Amino acid sequence: MIKKHICFVVMALLGLGGCQTYSTNQTHFIMITKSLGTKQCSGVNADDQLQQLKHELEQANIKVFAAEIGTDQMSHIALCGADDSKIAIFKIRQESVISAENMGYKLKITDE
Repeated sequence: MIKKHICFVVMALLGLGGCQTYSTNQTHFIMITKSLGTKQCSGVNADDQLQQLKHELEQANIKVFAAEIGTDQMSHIALCGADDSKIAIFKIRQESVISAENMGYKLKITDE
């Protein structure tokens, strides 16, 4: 009787394992960056710059899945008019990278 139950459970698990499907249509995403061009003491709104760059990507038929402001992780002199280190970071499809690079974007270097 126990063998019958064990056999039933094993067959059920094997049957369910066969139901698992794998998508061959996986979309790979990549992060790209570009300087916002904002300067210290300038009063330019970084969020407005981010939206402008996002709009330019979309006009070039590059779908943006996420957008955020980051920093370039470099030291900058504290001086009005000097670079403030803010960068735009966008998540796009991997197949759009060449088009984005032609627009001046760079691949984001991960911290991993």
